[in-house]
Amino acid sequence: MDKARKISTYLIIAVAFGFSVYFFISPFLGSEDQTSLIPNINQNPDSISTLTNDVDTCVTNPTSDCDQEMLQIKKFCNDNKDQHIPVCSDPRVPQYVDQRGLERPAINTGK
Repeated sequence: MDKARKISTYLIIAVAFGFSVYFFISPFLGSEDQTSLIPNINQNPDSISTLTNDVDTCVTNPTSDCDQEMLQIKKFCNDNKDQHIPVCSDPRVPQYVDQRGLERPAINTGK
């Protein structure tokens, strides 16, 4: 194998290795809190109407996806009590969570 071919082969291997390492490590490099699936309401005014529409839809037609979303909205509102967020003042969110029994403690989990 000639010298130019060896260098190009090693270069391709190094680039592939670099991309592999980057894709494995990149989720841990973000400085944003990625645990919450609710968008940052203060940065995106359109999300307020989206959340309000989601609450309307979930109240009229409850599903398991709605259960998860309403729990996330309630948690988000509890975490951001000091901010004035319109969807957090909607009484239907805690009412939905209470009526569906989503925050009941687990009984006999076997642990």
